[in-house]
Amino acid sequence: MRESEWDIGTKVLHGGLSTILTFELFGGLLVSDPNTRMYFIIHEWSGILAAAILMVEWLWIYADRQGNILFPWKSNGRSAIKADILGLLKGKLPQTGRTVGLPGFWHGIGILSMTGLAITGVLIYFVIPGGRGASSSSAGAGAFTMLSGVHREISYVAWVYWIGHVSAAIIHQMQGDPVFRAMFWGTARSPR
Repeated sequence: MRESEWDIGTKVLHGGLSTILTFELFGGLLVSDPNTRMYFIIHEWSGILAAAILMVEWLWIYADRQGNILFPWKSNGRSAIKADILGLLKGKLPQTGRTVGLPGFWHGIGILSMTGLAITGVLIYFVIPGGRGASSSSAGAGAFTMLSGVHREISYVAWVYWIGHVSAAIIHQMQGDPVFRAMFWGTARSPR
């Protein structure tokens, strides 16, 4: 498999994650109004699904040994990120695919931020006062308020990731690199 190709497992997980997490991000914009209780319930249940898919994603990352690609924090990974950033400043897009550098690091930021949302979302589910949560005490209300604030703050990072990720994919596509075909429905693509 060339570095610019994606295996079927990665494609399936990416398709599931991109769909449910995009739905969750946009749905999250509708849940802050008390008059939108139904949106909140939908957001809760699709969030549980997103958390389950993210658990599978973490298992896949481990099994497929993607840790060094997604979390390139050693010196050679940091050097690759620096080289990609310097290339961007000169108008050169980083290579797509399974490579260490800025794209892998950016995907890692996305996985971490979405995982943070999933963890805080599941915890919120369990402390919703007067609802389906395990706690109906005032301590539960305090935990709900605190966790909701953390969840909201992490969502800002997730939005920056999502906008950057989609924008980079569109720019690559416009530059002739068929990233959408390669990730979603193609079997291979020629290297750049």
